[in-house]
Amino acid sequence: MELLLNILFIVLSLLAAAAVGLMIFFKLTISIRDSRRRPAEKRLGQGARKALFLYQPSNAKRNVPQAEALAARLAEMGYAVTVNHPSEDLPYAPGDYDLLVFGSPVYMGETARPLRRYLETHPFTGKRVLLYVDGLDLERAPELETLKGLVPAGNELYTVKVEPRDREKLLTFAAEYGA
Repeated sequence: MELLLNILFIVLSLLAAAAVGLMIFFKLTISIRDSRRRPAEKRLGQGARKALFLYQPSNAKRNVPQAEALAARLAEMGYAVTVNHPSEDLPYAPGDYDLLVFGSPVYMGETARPLRRYLETHPFTGKRVLLYVDGLDLERAPELETLKGLVPAGNELYTVKVEPRDREKLLTFAAEYGA
């Protein structure tokens, strides 16, 4: 009987340790997703129309090549593209741009807090807005609905959810709605 109690105690201790480990992992994942990135402005294209593209890199930066390809496509479409990470320190006035593009990775059903904060604190109207998130469950996109709710009324809004690294779907979306 005592042996059985010892085994039960060990199993419960291991389960508790695993639960604590998972909680720490999820906390770190969320804090990295929501961390404020330093502004890292890049400019592409010489077009007469201007596009502002703000995106939050994923934890492993797997969506960076996807974002770079999107910025290059916008430049090919005739935009002078300003690319950066969402931050309160950015000097951009969304009203100065013809096209606004916002992107975020999704972790545990949430988008990046810096992008949500930027949308909340920088109102704009009368703009064409492309909004995308990259995540794994393409059948459901409640996080996209949350971001849509942060875009003020009076804008021409287009949205898509893509899988991480799915450049083609994102580029097709930009070509269709960014023109």
